[in-house]
Amino acid sequence: MSGNLSVEAQERYRFIRDLLLADMEPPARIVELGAAPGDQIAALADLGYAATAIDIGIGADDWADGERGRMADLLDQAKVTHVQWDLEATPYPLADESFDAVIMTEVYEHLREYPVRSLLEVRRILRPGGRFYFTTPNAAYVMNRARLLLGRSVATPLHDWIGGLPHARHAREYTFGEVEELFAHAGLRVCMSTSRHFHKSTGKVRPLSRAMKQAIDIVSRFRPTLGPSIVVVATRGEDGPTPAGSAPSAADRQAPLGRAR
Repeated sequence: MSGNLSVEAQERYRFIRDLLLADMEPPARIVELGAAPGDQIAALADLGYAATAIDIGIGADDWADGERGRMADLLDQAKVTHVQWDLEATPYPLADESFDAVIMTEVYEHLREYPVRSLLEVRRILRPGGRFYFTTPNAAYVMNRARLLLGRSVATPLHDWIGGLPHARHAREYTFGEVEELFAHAGLRVCMSTSRHFHKSTGKVRPLSRAMKQAIDIVSRFRPTLGPSIVVVATRGEDGPTPAGSAPSAADRQAPLGRAR
């Protein structure tokens, strides 16, 4: 089901799949928020998970090969329940505590209007003991730091701000510390936090470039704050969301259990 997806996406999907399989077996109930182009949730449904996909329904097929109707056909063939919905409109049309796992990969950076609301929804729909699998670009990635020192932009390419789809560009990227604070605010307890380089086989593939990517991938496993991606697995915290306007407690600011250093 890989279609014309980038190798980067396939590597990320495999990583999340392996985390999910290690935590729970099919037919656990799972939902992917921001599921376009559909390959990740369809592949998980093929493994036997009871799968639901939520996506805004605009330009969904452009994330893959651009063939019209591709995502709808893919989800239909895999028997995935498909809900068309804007993730910035809350509450989501999903019942409380209705899923064993929630997946949100490379979506959070696209949300514009108070994106913490989406995390509050994640906590609401996640059953006690369930898991939340989350990835987003790391704003403090070592190569971003180097680009800024050289006076270069690390934002979404300018053409997407001139005439692209608003939801397709990055509204904001986050650091590891910011993600931890957002999760604590939403009542989500981080149980694993790490980084990987999912671009090792895409983009610049000359020997020196590949070697640098491999080196960054290794370094990011030990120093995640230098890696290109933020990968987090979380569960529902017992105390619930932090009241609006209050600062996280000292306990919330401590390094989460299982965080790679």
